[in-house]
Amino acid sequence: MALTLGGNSSSYTASLYMRRTKSLIDKTLERISSGSRLTSAADDPGGLAVSMKLQNELSLTNSVKSSVENAKSFLEVQDGALKTAGDLVSQMRTLKDNYDLNAGDASTQEVYARQFRDLQVQLNDMQSEKLNGSSLFNTDPAEATTIYTSSQGATGAKVSLGLTDYNGAFDVGAGNIADASQAGTVVMSGVFSPNSGDALSISQVTSAELDTAIDNVANLRAQSGGKLSTLGFVSDYLDVKSVGLASANSRIMDADLAEESMNLTKYNIQYQAAAAALVQSNLSMEVVLELLRFPSVR
Repeated sequence: MALTLGGNSSSYTASLYMRRTKSLIDKTLERISSGSRLTSAADDPGGLAVSMKLQNELSLTNSVKSSVENAKSFLEVQDGALKTAGDLVSQMRTLKDNYDLNAGDASTQEVYARQFRDLQVQLNDMQSEKLNGSSLFNTDPAEATTIYTSSQGATGAKVSLGLTDYNGAFDVGAGNIADASQAGTVVMSGVFSPNSGDALSISQVTSAELDTAIDNVANLRAQSGGKLSTLGFVSDYLDVKSVGLASANSRIMDADLAEESMNLTKYNIQYQAAAAALVQSNLSMEVVLELLRFPSVR
């Protein structure tokens, strides 16, 4: 058997395998510690590009979701205000009936007239109510708050808030029952003495006109409720979309910790095997050199 002295190829191979396995161990440990499958763009350039698009879409979706939730809060407050307005007009309707039933009794009518006036003031005050600086009611489209309900922004679906003719709901017959600034003043006779404008006093308004105002408020509540219902469906859809986008991004970016743990065990075993092979290779070389060592002449 011939012995050849030269480069120890076995030792070189084992050393190279150890370096490669060590690199795999380090990469696996990095994935486990970070929880991310892609620790650099080089790991999966295509997957990283898709992930960035998904994250951008998810960010837009969450932004729209936040706006929709704010819009729902606005409409809930608006509906609460309209409910209160409806209750006020119902009370005014009752006062009107009592006022008419006490015709000829000026002192009693004066009591009902004063109460009627107080409710008019409340109705008038409510039309200037705001939420976070936005008017609950207005008729100017330029002042209405627009909520976009999709990630397409201005080109997508939208809902306008606050575009509700509150004051118009009380325009009945020959005048308005909510304009307290023009509602007149109570005089000793117990009736309203109308000032300038179209405001109707308790003596001027009819029960039928108050019924019309109640119906008008109910219609406004129906409009507000319709928008609220629409936003509820939009909110549910955005929740589903958000979960879907997050799940898709997770499949690309998140490391499978169970798989990475198994890989770490495998790479450690391979590293130890390569280290043992390197030791064995170096030991074999030492044996050959020992055999070639010439004994000293005595």
